[in-house]
Amino acid sequence: MEDVLKNINAVHGVMGSFVCSNAGTLMASVLPDSLDEAALSAIGRPIVQTITGMAAVQRRKVGDIDLVYSHSRLIIKSLGTGCLCVLCARSINVPLLNLTVNVAAKKLTKFLGERVETTARDAAVQEAAAARTTDLNEEVRSFISAARAQGVVLRATGDTGIRLRCPNTDRIAPSSNGNESILDLASRAKYSAQINHILERLGYLPERRFNLLHGSQLLRFIHSEKKIGIEVFLDTLNSYHKLNFADRLDSDEETIPLADLLLWKLQSVETNDDCLRAICAIIHDHELGGPKEQGKIDTSRILELCTNDWGWYKTATINLEKCVTFSENKLGNDATVIIERTRRLLHIIDEAPKSGKWHRRALIGERVQWYETPE
Repeated sequence: MEDVLKNINAVHGVMGSFVCSNAGTLMASVLPDSLDEAALSAIGRPIVQTITGMAAVQRRKVGDIDLVYSHSRLIIKSLGTGCLCVLCARSINVPLLNLTVNVAAKKLTKFLGERVETTARDAAVQEAAAARTTDLNEEVRSFISAARAQGVVLRATGDTGIRLRCPNTDRIAPSSNGNESILDLASRAKYSAQINHILERLGYLPERRFNLLHGSQLLRFIHSEKKIGIEVFLDTLNSYHKLNFADRLDSDEETIPLADLLLWKLQSVETNDDCLRAICAIIHDHELGGPKEQGKIDTSRILELCTNDWGWYKTATINLEKCVTFSENKLGNDATVIIERTRRLLHIIDEAPKSGKWHRRALIGERVQWYETPE
């Protein structure tokens, strides 16, 4: 679309051009640096409303609108699903400009229609994803409530916990791998028999062979009709690094603590965009704080691991550095708060005193693998 606008701008006397959708959204623009694109975006909706109003009054399609000012003029052409706006000199040769604009309008109408259709489709997908998230969150809350009624401590963790705790998850960390239908829960091993009973009563069938082999650490269930799977981690996450959460499950009502949710993701050695987005969502939606500050990330919990275990330190700081770069490149306006908090957390970790065990392992460094390879 920008290439078409460049052809219009090549006409003598044209200062710039842009295209707005019928919603008033700026879809494409080729403007000189002296023009404020944000200001032009703000006039998109009034322009579209003017065209719509004129069409309603005249009961026919509106052609070109030519707004003439003391030293310039704004020519507006309706494109059906939007409009083309050409900012030019007052003295421009309008018939000559129209020759180029009319040809461009046909191409822009096609491009704009495709773009609007794609935008509408994306919006529908996002709306469906938000509805799915709401449904899954309610499902998880029903597990927690049923467990609480039986005196069982059950909390959401992993991506499931992040969706519950982070309002901006669907925007910052939309799932691209379908894993939202796998619900991650955390509990204590002593409750495993009761968890089996509770989830079976709710229609979730245990994967008996898997649970027989791994049931001391991890339980799996599936609801074939709802197409939802459940993984219940018991006492400890055993992955690239160990995260023992058994004594931390009483801190929050619905999830493991925020610091543990963050550590759950920071321990991953093989990170992808989904993992980095999840880390960014937690940091974006929650300030750094101390052990008794509700709703904040308890940095003392992170220091507990990263100042005593060099392997944890290595992996966590690598991932935090990745988040800074990822935010800068892909998260637009959300990046500022994420980068500030992430750099502050890195500084806190680096400045904190380290244990003798940490220093001894640091001397070996990367010559020996510092993490486990999960099955």
